[in-house]
Amino acid sequence: MFFDEAENGVTELSTASRWPVWASLLLYRQILDEIEANDYDNITKRAYVSKAKKLLVLPFAYGKSVKDLNL
Repeated sequence: MFFDEAENGVTELSTASRWPVWASLLLYRQILDEIEANDYDNITKRAYVSKAKKLLVLPFAYGKSVKDLNL
């Protein structure tokens, strides 16, 4: 819900800010998915995104950051 609202606001940011914000938004959404998969047990189980998944998100985030630019 909150991530969906945040996505709408990313397009309002300056061009230089969009890529890092998209990357953060997508990575934190994946962390939330891991927390949910751990049945919200963030005390005894660690919720994290692997380095490989982080690297895969970066090009996708970049693509989303330039998608709405009027070139």
